[in-house]
Amino acid sequence: MKSKKMTKLPAADFLVRQETAYIRSHTVTWESPSDNQYYLEYSYDRSVWFALNGGNAIPLPQDVLEVTPALQAHDSSGCKLSLAALETLQARYGAPEPVYLSEAEEVTLPSPDAEPPSKITVSYTNGMREERTVIWDGLTGTIQEPRYAAPLISHRADPYIYRHTDGKYYFMASHTDAGHNLDGRYQYLYLILRCADTLEDLTDNSGRYTEKIIYAHEPINGGAMSPHLWAPELHYIHGGWFVYYTATISDQSSWRIRPHCLACTGSDPMRDPWIEKGPIRTTVEGDIAFTDFSLDHTYFSHNGRDYLLWAQKTNNISDILIAELADPWTICTPAVCLTHPEYNWELHGFPVNEGPAVIRHEGRIFMTFSASGTDALYCVGLLYADENADLLKAASWKKCPHPVFQSSSVTGYYGLGHNSFTRSTDDSEDLIIYHGRQEARYLGEGDYQPLYDAGRNAYVGKVFWGSDGMPSFSVPGAPIAARRADLTVTAKVKTI
Repeated sequence: MKSKKMTKLPAADFLVRQETAYIRSHTVTWESPSDNQYYLEYSYDRSVWFALNGGNAIPLPQDVLEVTPALQAHDSSGCKLSLAALETLQARYGAPEPVYLSEAEEVTLPSPDAEPPSKITVSYTNGMREERTVIWDGLTGTIQEPRYAAPLISHRADPYIYRHTDGKYYFMASHTDAGHNLDGRYQYLYLILRCADTLEDLTDNSGRYTEKIIYAHEPINGGAMSPHLWAPELHYIHGGWFVYYTATISDQSSWRIRPHCLACTGSDPMRDPWIEKGPIRTTVEGDIAFTDFSLDHTYFSHNGRDYLLWAQKTNNISDILIAELADPWTICTPAVCLTHPEYNWELHGFPVNEGPAVIRHEGRIFMTFSASGTDALYCVGLLYADENADLLKAASWKKCPHPVFQSSSVTGYYGLGHNSFTRSTDDSEDLIIYHGRQEARYLGEGDYQPLYDAGRNAYVGKVFWGSDGMPSFSVPGAPIAARRADLTVTAKVKTI
């Protein structure tokens, strides 16, 4: 097959990699680092800076500090760093840069009257190549970028979107009440199912979706505490509709929570009744599953086997576990821990791994998860396994040592996490559905309780699959082009 001729696009200034980059440390207001703990940012032009390690502290050995005194001085201009040294840091602490268009297919028409192609091939800075739609005005075309309302849906945390086989989209999330912000009595009282024909139609105020409360719970302990109806997900499992959600199992304490299941009695989840199946249970006697604070369960099927992933505390540390399902509300194998909080970006506020979500690509199974307390440093980590591996063995999964999706002060998105995945309406691309905040607030700011802050909204982002087969989630809210001009292509007419 003849390779397509591509034109390089002007690279963004702050992504032009010269012989050196720059690194600097900065102070934070939410905690005091211990000796040799630094908050580091890097830049290619000393203008746009990227926070390493999800904005969390990085321990540096003394020999590093001796050769980079500007780090200790908090020099805002930064000190020089070789690209090789930066790449070593990025391998350990992440490279939270935007993914931008880098090349576009050259279009040559046989005559001035010829119709230009409706799609052209483009490349991105992470090595991804795909076809994108172009809208033409004569010989000038505009590459179409993803267009979704931002936010897609307001005041909804832990967003989950399921696209059914008939093309319809279903949305569920943890329901918060902005009218009673920070008051736990009014938060997380309902499970609401929203349905639309397209992803775009799900958005608030579109007028093109239907919505139904499928479960409600009054505040507990005399109306003083939320029942913590969290992280609902709609799944279609072997011909039946099921909703997974977290809820309290106590009439006195809202913190005794466990995974639960609802089942639809008919074929239409928007019209037919839902019944409680109760807490998720295990057939394995004496197993650790669901014996303590447990939440955020999700389902996936692979090679004819059904799996449940969930988060569970042991000694007040939240891990992510996996087991096989016998039916949608019963696991039948011992719980296996896949990931345990170990890095600084997983330990801010609380040692937390939670909110697992699964996506498949080119022979691998990827599991994202969320880490740390639910403030502005909440972020997304990643595990992955070969599709032919034993998924019930922890050794089958590899863990990235850094967050793969994090807050961005440049775009104004904070506390990213608890995501799900879906496909675009035209089925051309994978999308990440996540929640984020629009203000940077942190645990430890007085009596601030981020859990009861209704400021988390549901957003849509594009998944960029790199040339190495790994996903990149770019920067929240970033466009696909560094400059608007990079979306413009010009067709040439072939001359004889």
